[in-house]
Amino acid sequence: MHSLLPHSKSRFLGWGVLLIAVISMLAGESLYAQNYNNSSNRNNNRSSNRSGNRSGSYGGGSYGGGYGDYEDYSIRDFYRWGYRSAVGGFSIDADNVVRTAPTEAVEGMAERVRSLLAEIPADLDTPTPLRKISLRRLSGEIRSCLANDRPLPDSVLFLGGLTGIDYVAAVPEEHDIYIAGPAEGWTVSDSGGIVGKASGKPIFRLEDLLTILRSWNTEVPEVITCSIDPTPEGIAAVTRLGAAATDAEREEAIGLMDVTFSGIPAESRVAAVLAAADYSLKTISLGYEEVPVKNFPSYFDSIKTTGTASYGQRFWISPVYNKICHGTDSLTWKLSDTGVETLTEREHLAADGSRKAVGKKDAQAVKWAANMSKRYDEIAAAVPVFAEAKNCMDLALCVAVIYAKHLPEKSGLALDGLTDESVFPASPIPAPAKVPGFSLSRQISGKGAVSVTGGISINPWEAVQNGTALDAELDSVRLAFSGENWYAD
Repeated sequence: MHSLLPHSKSRFLGWGVLLIAVISMLAGESLYAQNYNNSSNRNNNRSSNRSGNRSGSYGGGSYGGGYGDYEDYSIRDFYRWGYRSAVGGFSIDADNVVRTAPTEAVEGMAERVRSLLAEIPADLDTPTPLRKISLRRLSGEIRSCLANDRPLPDSVLFLGGLTGIDYVAAVPEEHDIYIAGPAEGWTVSDSGGIVGKASGKPIFRLEDLLTILRSWNTEVPEVITCSIDPTPEGIAAVTRLGAAATDAEREEAIGLMDVTFSGIPAESRVAAVLAAADYSLKTISLGYEEVPVKNFPSYFDSIKTTGTASYGQRFWISPVYNKICHGTDSLTWKLSDTGVETLTEREHLAADGSRKAVGKKDAQAVKWAANMSKRYDEIAAAVPVFAEAKNCMDLALCVAVIYAKHLPEKSGLALDGLTDESVFPASPIPAPAKVPGFSLSRQISGKGAVSVTGGISINPWEAVQNGTALDAELDSVRLAFSGENWYAD
């Protein structure tokens, strides 16, 4: 039996995330066709910690330069786990420091993924408002592939083309749990992501579902967070510089920052997605990246003309799980009313290297956060890593309902075929451990500086405990299906 409320290592992200760029997870061969090789993954990319030109824009990871030789870029990132495509256009070097990925490398990776994709089964290639997936049959398909030394097909890796999760249901008569939502055939985006042919939305991944199922298969699950923290020495060094210091001087002073996660393995794709979204939130707010949507100025643009002070601002994103509905028997649950909000708070970086919340809010920051929240879906369409992050948030809600509402017990389905790593081993990817400190702050009119921190926290447990409501109309929803496949429309 799972506790409804998770354990959190801190009240919220420690003091949040300062900066992250993330692994660009390049295309690998099909599952178990290649073994991950540390020696090939650790080539000699020992370039400078300093960033290059930072006036990039979204479009295949063209953010700066000066990060060393990436000639062996595709060879480094062969994995056993299908197609681990680029997230945010970033890579990790031999010292586990996050670096930007050259545009040509991202484009080359996308082309390689296209060459590896198998033909989509005809019954999965047509958009449908409701595709149903049986977890019992999915587990059986995985076991069959493993037993016969066959790679998992794309249809399994991409969860039948799901682009959303509207329902999760226990089906006792079938000893099964179903998840269901809109789905379509898939293709490869210019940045190497697996997206729907019709909608362009990121496709849900089996790998991410398993990561969260396994991470929360415990009595006291943790809140999922990503945090990047400067060292106290770095904070102290930055504050000693004073408000007139240049951006380059601040970058040098802060040095490398530590990347940490809670609630999920740092070596998982979920961690990489959230880290990339964290990074993007920060660079967008500081105006280092331009979002290709109309009338969306950065937070930095809204304050740069003031040139008044040196202070810290926190922005973080978190899911909004609106009304979660269930049928009379609490077997069928509707989860589709979800969103993402951006929150803000002032913080202070002290000369002794400490950080603390000030307890105040900046009017311009509140306005920018509200605009980010209101236009999140629009921004996510232009910057897909935000859509990938929302997929992870929706998967987290689905898994929380499964465990908190005891659907395995109600259905009679044991999930060990999906959660037991002795049955189906995980395949870790290199985790980002350090990031350069270039975007701790940005100069304001030569008179001061503003620093922006941020983060991501995913906690569906309180919503699942306190935010559910009866919807008798769900009693008429029928998700069960016949036939041999693990999916059906």
